[in-house]
Amino acid sequence: AHDVALAERFRKGLDSLGHEPVPAPGSAIVSVPGLGRRQGELSAAGIEVSDRAGNLRAAFHLYNTAADVDRLLDVLAG
Repeated sequence: AHDVALAERFRKGLDSLGHEPVPAPGSAIVSVPGLGRRQGELSAAGIEVSDRAGNLRAAFHLYNTAADVDRLLDVLAG
C-alpha cells in the first residue's frame, strides 16, 4: 500500500506538470513516455530512475518517502 500510494502521488504530480504516465492502476511502477531522456539529469541529482525505450520508469519501494517523490517532481519541473 505504501509503494502504490507513492506511485499515485507521483502520477498526480506528473499530471500537474502536464505529463501523462502509462496507465497502470494499482502498480508501484510508473512509466512516463518521452521523459526517459531526463534519466541522466535525474541521476546527477541523486535520483535513480530508468530510461526504458524513451519512457522514464520510476519504481517505488518501502525505503522511499513522499519527500523523495516531491524531489523527483521538483527536478522534473525545473
